[in-house]
Amino acid sequence: MAHDPINTGYARALLELAQAEAVTARVEEEMFRLRELLKGNPALLEFLKDPNIKREGKRQALTELFQGRVHPLVLNALLTISDTDRTSRLQHIIEEFATLAAAARQRVSGEVITAIKLDDAMLAKLSAELSRLTGKNVQLFQKVDPSILGGAIIKVGEQVIDGSLRRKLEQIHEHISK
Repeated sequence: MAHDPINTGYARALLELAQAEAVTARVEEEMFRLRELLKGNPALLEFLKDPNIKREGKRQALTELFQGRVHPLVLNALLTISDTDRTSRLQHIIEEFATLAAAARQRVSGEVITAIKLDDAMLAKLSAELSRLTGKNVQLFQKVDPSILGGAIIKVGEQVIDGSLRRKLEQIHEHISK
């Protein structure tokens, strides 16, 4: 559903409102976290998509889950998407928002997955190095996943660098198995 005009419309509207309130970076971060939440909790997305649940019930659930935890623009976007029965498009809208926000700031969004949380200085250093290597201004979002054991998995655009200890152990196992 890439570049679907409906998805783009919602994403562009949210971006323009975030820019008008000078909270683009915060909204982008919260949308990233929302995407991760939906990936980790498919039942939430199924609940929102369920046509048997009344609009008001979905609205109340979204408000209880997110009010005070996300910027009001993000909550209002979620409520609007739900009210217009477009929750099946939510993940695509989030992706389109990320693409538009990155383009508006002439940045590329990336993700670094580590076993432990990186401090701000290390995250900035990694972002600067990736910017140097790619020739683009890279904004990194961090995700902690203890299952990778150590090292990092870095995703920038379509590129993935898997330097995790888990992957290295898998490679050793594959080599020994041959």
